[in-house]
Amino acid sequence: MKTDIVEYRTSSVYEGIPKHVLQANKKRLNAFYMERECIENKGDKFIFRYVFYSLEKLKRLTKNSLSKQYESLSPTLKAVGPDKIQSMENKYVMLYGDISSPETKELVDTYLKKHNLQEACPPFYDKINQSRNKTDIAYEELQKVLFYCKKKKCPLLFVSVNMLIRDIRFFNLLEESNIDFRCIDFPWFCNENLKLIKAVMLYEQL
Repeated sequence: MKTDIVEYRTSSVYEGIPKHVLQANKKRLNAFYMERECIENKGDKFIFRYVFYSLEKLKRLTKNSLSKQYESLSPTLKAVGPDKIQSMENKYVMLYGDISSPETKELVDTYLKKHNLQEACPPFYDKINQSRNKTDIAYEELQKVLFYCKKKKCPLLFVSVNMLIRDIRFFNLLEESNIDFRCIDFPWFCNENLKLIKAVMLYEQL
């Protein structure tokens, strides 16, 4: 995630910043989100400081970097069973996954109803590019939903991690975000078991 700070100077605290100026900078910086950080008074001027958030392209991982990540993990990791994981009932959740098929939509609706959960907004989903038996995911939408989960202090619910779980970049993004998450089709996949599952995936790739 990349952040850019832009300052605007005005003569009055009530003057505000024209929307077209903010939108122009948002477009220039290729930002998906912006917010006012603070207002400072310097002499006869007021400084409006805005933060613009944009996505960065994820770097591909080398064998050496994978080895370093594997070596940094604790050798005493333990699994937490689904029955021991704290419930997410009575909460708003962010959803990540493709729910375009009627079967998947029904599966998601059933899960939400069973756990008394509500969607905070429409689901996020990254399209998967597959060529020559190679899967490539940019994770732009995942980065966005992780950002919004932190902003809204809202847990993340994955529809499925079947196509994601072998990509260590996916694990790294979740670790960096440090948010609470669950998965509908893999109940073991949660924050408590993240490092253990990552260790298994790293071992398979080394």
